[in-house]
Amino acid sequence: MKTRIKALIAIAVAFALSTLYVPEARAYITLNGVVPVGRAGIVILQAHKLSGATSDTLKFKFTAPSFNAGVPYVLSFCIGPPTNPCGLPTSYVVQVPGGEERLAVVPSSVFANNVLVVGQGTARPVPYSVTME
Repeated sequence: MKTRIKALIAIAVAFALSTLYVPEARAYITLNGVVPVGRAGIVILQAHKLSGATSDTLKFKFTAPSFNAGVPYVLSFCIGPPTNPCGLPTSYVVQVPGGEERLAVVPSSVFANNVLVVGQGTARPVPYSVTME
């Protein structure tokens, strides 16, 4: 009987100790694709059109993989309104030369009315990669 009580106490103490340290949950997703020819680019994230204040942040790693496009190339990752995501003074633009990567941290609320697009200006399609955390 005493052994059972000691075992139950040990289990209870172990459970209590395991709840003291809870690691922060982290998740990420990587999106890979090919940017077609031209400056129009493609939309990676749509505007979610949800209202409400949020203090969450999104971390992005924008990558322009090494690729023989015939010329040095630069990918433009832009966050802005769907009608002109790269061209307004309020647009957030990250230029990533081929074979390099750049980091960006933005509030998640920015996607209430804005989109994330990637574009380039070479005569050949080039790959891209975006990791979001």
